[in-house]
Amino acid sequence: MELNHKSSPEQRRRRSDALKLSDEEAKAVRVAVRKLRRAFGSFNRLAAMLGVPANTVRRVANPKGARPTGTFAIRLAAVANVPVEVLLGGKLIVAPIIIGRAA
Repeated sequence: MELNHKSSPEQRRRRSDALKLSDEEAKAVRVAVRKLRRAFGSFNRLAAMLGVPANTVRRVANPKGARPTGTFAIRLAAVANVPVEVLLGGKLIVAPIIIGRAA
């Protein structure tokens, strides 16, 4: 008995449109990634907070890179501690972290 786990192109399932982002939403996610990268200090630190590889975060941040997914946007909103709607609307404001200074 032989098991073949590779599927032919005809058998592969198409991804659901449910979590696909519009062009404007994808742009807002990319901008948010770059803002949060500056706030956290590096792509590596942001990736660790998101629980994804750093290269994934870099590719999403690049306008010519991978298109962000809805799942990625949800994770990013959770790390930023904002509602997903704020992130997708392009209204994310990241306050700089001040270290060693009394408020």
